[in-house]
Amino acid sequence: MSKKRIFLVCLLLWLVVYVGSYYVLSRRGFAQSRQWNMRGFYFFTPENSKEWRRRNYFCVTVYRPLIELDCLLGTGMPAGCEPLWGLSK
Repeated sequence: MSKKRIFLVCLLLWLVVYVGSYYVLSRRGFAQSRQWNMRGFYFFTPENSKEWRRRNYFCVTVYRPLIELDCLLGTGMPAGCEPLWGLSK
């Protein structure tokens, strides 16, 4: 195989993993958001921890182009802002 073909195969594989992982994570988040009547979605179930913030906002940053495209196509939701922890207590 030529270097160009190897590059194209690797690029295609990366693209499939990138779009596929976005699809799985976002659709799970959409379902949860609809259940809770929210306008935006989270990639992971919200919890008041630094780890959740790190993971969720990492995904928001990495998947930003797909989030925007999904919203432009009318099939997605925007990413949610951080919950107001403890407001309902």
